[in-house]
Amino acid sequence: MSINIESLLKNSDSVVSEILNKALSDKEISAQEGLRLYSTTGIDFHLVGLVADEIRKRRVGDTVTYVVNRNINFTNVCIKQCGFCAFSRDFREEEGYFLPTDEIVRRAKEAHQLGATEVCIQAGLPPDMDGDLYENICREIKKEIPDIHIHGFSPEEVLYGATRSKTTIREYLKRLKESGVNTLPGTAAEILDQKLRDKISPGRISVKDWIEVIKTAHSLGINTTSTMMFGHIETYEDRVNHIVKIREIQKE
Repeated sequence: MSINIESLLKNSDSVVSEILNKALSDKEISAQEGLRLYSTTGIDFHLVGLVADEIRKRRVGDTVTYVVNRNINFTNVCIKQCGFCAFSRDFREEEGYFLPTDEIVRRAKEAHQLGATEVCIQAGLPPDMDGDLYENICREIKKEIPDIHIHGFSPEEVLYGATRSKTTIREYLKRLKESGVNTLPGTAAEILDQKLRDKISPGRISVKDWIEVIKTAHSLGINTTSTMMFGHIETYEDRVNHIVKIREIQKE
């Protein structure tokens, strides 16, 4: 059964209808308009989903693709103490682990043999880490599996690697690219609001540095993703502002 969105829009809240018609006309909606959509209920709430689905269909069609991927978290030892993280351990804790490079490569090869085309390499931030650790891991993986796609190292890890290597973010990203990194996971974004981040993950990568890593990666031809962690102390406004920041980066 086809759904007539235009008919439904005529019976919705006038402000919501105007915003959704704007989106359907391929015009950019403002942060304030996005915030209004977040507060919809009833038929207006369902209309937001219907319009989003319609725009998705216009842009990319109905073909769904996916990647066969293996996540290899090579250590849970981390110098950070984010309040929401159940993964990290202090290096003195019994549950802490650190996989040797040959085991990381073995897991990547195993995944490839089972049909994986990509490995995601991420981990905690171990104390006293060698600055070239990430590069060495990638080189060893590519040596054994040249055609595997490495989706590796969050902005937090890139910043940490650059710091440990005593080099700039740009130079460090160049080194990662040369060693085999294909794309960067945009994790550690959480909510891109500094005051909020200072509450939920004090000491973690700043909004400014996260954006710098992502923009620099793009300038070097390294594509990235971005995450948003929600459902904690953030507001709808925080979510909208986060999405707006990502949208501004995408425009560049």
